[in-house]
Amino acid sequence: MLAQIPNGLSAIRFALAAIWIALAAHAHQGRLAFSIVAIVAAGSDFIDGRVARRLGVASGSGRWLDGIADVTFVLAALLSEAAAGVIPFYIPILIAVSFSQYAIDSVLIGPPASGPIKSRLGHWGGIINYALVITLAIAPPPAFPGAIVRDLAPLIAIFYAAAISERAWLYYRAR
Repeated sequence: MLAQIPNGLSAIRFALAAIWIALAAHAHQGRLAFSIVAIVAAGSDFIDGRVARRLGVASGSGRWLDGIADVTFVLAALLSEAAAGVIPFYIPILIAVSFSQYAIDSVLIGPPASGPIKSRLGHWGGIINYALVITLAIAPPPAFPGAIVRDLAPLIAIFYAAAISERAWLYYRAR
């Protein structure tokens, strides 16, 4: 039973993705609800792996669940924000491409049972993803700091392009 606690913490992000979409679909204007959803999602991501390691139940399948839950939540939030015109669509698209490449490379480079392979830029990408979501949840453009996210979108895109390039390089080098 204790072994499922980390997986439950990861799975919370699937429900939070649905909640974000529902809030956005109903044109919910109160930022408090979005902020709570974003912070709970980031918090569950922060602690799920730590809890798994503390309980001695860390596994490759748990790491996969964590990564898929992360990208599901982040894409639900950022695609909703892009649909509302808050950020350009290319940001969530690049995140989706980057994660897809990460997943495919992890299967091709390492044994799938060991979980996704580690990536420096991928780790920072996850942090940036949650920073984007939390920032947009709290204060979307034209408010500060959401306006900075919108203005920095091209630089953010360059970061994700670099992450995609790093993954391609790692795959090429591993062959």
